[in-house]
Amino acid sequence: MSLVVVAVLTAKPGMGPQVIESFREVSPLVHNEAGCELYAAHLEQGGDTVVMVERWTTRADLDAHAAGAPLARLNELNADLLERPYDVWFLDPVVLGQPAQGAIPLAP
Repeated sequence: MSLVVVAVLTAKPGMGPQVIESFREVSPLVHNEAGCELYAAHLEQGGDTVVMVERWTTRADLDAHAAGAPLARLNELNADLLERPYDVWFLDPVVLGQPAQGAIPLAP
């Protein structure tokens, strides 16, 4: 079963768009990593919070991503842009209502 991960990055005031630009640079590299099924950025409307929604085929794929060059580059690019270290959550799906609408799809 795929793993769903959400990472929340709190940028310094006014720096949210720059954090998005850092993801714009590394996302094509991450999309080519083994096991990457979803790696999608979202910027809070009018704010500086960036939410990444990710889906990985296996924990080994996610671990390789965490230790890989694209994430190292992302951390380098964001070193002076964030208020604090980012939060990461590993999620278990809880389907509510209609399955197609009540959960992030676990298969591409």
